[in-house]
Amino acid sequence: METIEMTKKLLLPALVLICTALFATNSYAQTCSGFTGANVQYVGVGSSAQFNSFAFAAEALITAEATNNVVNFWASSSFPLLDNNVNVTDTAKLWVAWDNASDCTVYAYFSVDSTVGIKSWFNYEKESNAYATNFDTAASFGQPGTTVSACSGVVNAGQPACQTNGVAASTTLPSGILSFLTTQPHPTCSTSCSGSQRKVPLPYCGQNGTTATTTKWCFFNAGHADIRPEDTLYATTRALSAYNSTNGLSGLGYGQAGCGATPPNIGCAFYESFGQGGVFNTVNFKLTGTNPISGASLPGYVTLNIGAAPVVVIAADADTTAAGLGNGAPGPYTVTNINHKVLAGFEDGTFSCTGDITSNGYLTGAGNPVQVLQREALSGTYNTFEFTGVRTLSGSAATAVAESKASSITWFTDDDSGQELNNDPITNYGMTGCASTGSTAPTSACGDPKYQPGNVCGTGTTPSLRLRVIGTGEMVKAVAQTYSTQSVTDALGYAFWGYGNMAPTAGGCQTGIAGTISCGSYLAHYLTVDGIDPLFVTPGGANDTTPNPNGAYHLPQCYLKSGTPSCFAIPFTHIYDGSYPLWTVLRAITFSNVSGASGQTTPASVIAMIANAEKVAGDATKNLDDFVPFFTNINTTTNVGDLNLGVFRSHYKQTNNPVNGYSACAGTFTSIPLTPVAGGCTVDVGGDVGGSVFTVQSDVDFNTDFGSIVQGGGGMTTEIFGLHQ
Repeated sequence: METIEMTKKLLLPALVLICTALFATNSYAQTCSGFTGANVQYVGVGSSAQFNSFAFAAEALITAEATNNVVNFWASSSFPLLDNNVNVTDTAKLWVAWDNASDCTVYAYFSVDSTVGIKSWFNYEKESNAYATNFDTAASFGQPGTTVSACSGVVNAGQPACQTNGVAASTTLPSGILSFLTTQPHPTCSTSCSGSQRKVPLPYCGQNGTTATTTKWCFFNAGHADIRPEDTLYATTRALSAYNSTNGLSGLGYGQAGCGATPPNIGCAFYESFGQGGVFNTVNFKLTGTNPISGASLPGYVTLNIGAAPVVVIAADADTTAAGLGNGAPGPYTVTNINHKVLAGFEDGTFSCTGDITSNGYLTGAGNPVQVLQREALSGTYNTFEFTGVRTLSGSAATAVAESKASSITWFTDDDSGQELNNDPITNYGMTGCASTGSTAPTSACGDPKYQPGNVCGTGTTPSLRLRVIGTGEMVKAVAQTYSTQSVTDALGYAFWGYGNMAPTAGGCQTGIAGTISCGSYLAHYLTVDGIDPLFVTPGGANDTTPNPNGAYHLPQCYLKSGTPSCFAIPFTHIYDGSYPLWTVLRAITFSNVSGASGQTTPASVIAMIANAEKVAGDATKNLDDFVPFFTNINTTTNVGDLNLGVFRSHYKQTNNPVNGYSACAGTFTSIPLTPVAGGCTVDVGGDVGGSVFTVQSDVDFNTDFGSIVQGGGGMTTEIFGLHQ
């Protein structure tokens, strides 16, 4: 049996994923040369939850080509993404896949976070004279002058660069692809650029126009998010709004000059608390009209549903004492469940000790201080968790009580709370012990990077902590004790499920049957919420008909090898029935269909990528299972599928005109177009993060029974909306 050390396990499956053949760097000397040498099909940006599945989708599309179907792959953990709109740089994970054609069919995905991804997609350009010599400056693209090396340090120490089924293969990006990735977006020519010839947009942008003064030009043709674009805009607006001194947390204070903001559009950066250099910038944007900074006009967009994914609560195994979260490791564990109100209390600072989690005698006394790890507030993971696990109505008092009105006999309402409660970002900003960059770990009470001491436990003297991490990878690694810059022996964190995401939670692993992995040690385990499991039928999965292959409450592991990973099939029972509280629908935005010579067309290549990503996620021969596909039985020729997800979240708060479109399906949920059209089946408009969960059929029945009454016979489709979890 082949042993796979943790240093060789794939955190970014893209690296061992592909490569039917990988050629040496000099094989590309005569291909992909120049800006027009890259036949770009897809450039996505955003959600890390979709990063791996879309890599497999690119592999499938290249493999299916009639010719030149050799898959070449390159990835980086630190590719600089320039926002030319405000001249700030975000650090992205990036994979690039291409074939062996001379013009190099190219697919690429920049993983940042949801809000940065949607903002970057809307950073858009319009040529302002006839010959493409001047552009509006609202653009995001790879940092000019970027150099690349073989896989650019994306793997753990000790793993060969670009490992392919255990064989190290040397590859750098062809010059034409690198040129494309690091060149400010601009149109190209149909045949030449001489004389007065008008320039035409690159086909992957979906633009119809040929008149240079009116045609728009893109870099990204898809923006990916864990939440709806309306909710990413809400997250940005909330971050940039004034911090509420009496709480309520409708504003988080990242628009203050005291922490480096230049109001009203450029906010303070989010830094992490472990000295790993992670940072995310806060920049304003819009969904319609014009860019608020550059004034560049914005394209019409359409939102596409991809699938449902759970946020999983994870606890460190490091403390195996009688009062530790890891007591009983590697199993059976003492701490296996957390009630949602207690979970919310840890996140807002109300609770601080391991004994607060379990009151059934398993943990004695107050316990030990907990280190609560939280994401940056622009993250789709953060916002899903914030509005389904923390800022909810289920923990509200009989009469809503604001935090500022709380007393010894009236506890404040959860929807007035949140992860940033009592955490103004300018607290001690830049002072001793409070780093003003992400390269030094904070050591005293700070707003950002977050270092917020809480209560001590019993007779102890060490306080609990709330700390910030940037990105899913850092969250999981921090819970798993990867960093020594902070004490996290009883860490409590959260992350979207995914085989690649959860790989750091186990060690000493060996490959098993069907691609699963048995492990000699575990660094963290997951908790059910209110006794409901995010992945399995029964709590921990050990008592399922097909049990958790890694044992109760361990995160399942899979070696994501090339071609067919053949992982363990996750049932996602309580995502399908809607009973697990912490989940969301993953989305992508792209160009909508706008008729006319200067209009736009939804790019077929984006639809093809989404269709193949959903097929990969639901493929019974692979069982990649990063999410529950929104559609099943997808026909990639006609781009239709059958509805696979029978539950939805109610729209609320962020829009006055929500539409989910299920009543338009007229009871038929098969052969639905993957590209929604206005008034069509499954059309989705409006914010819904944290909305109450309903079945699709209940929405259809609601419209049938009450539509004409509620709307007074006005003929409008009536849906269930305005309800918060």
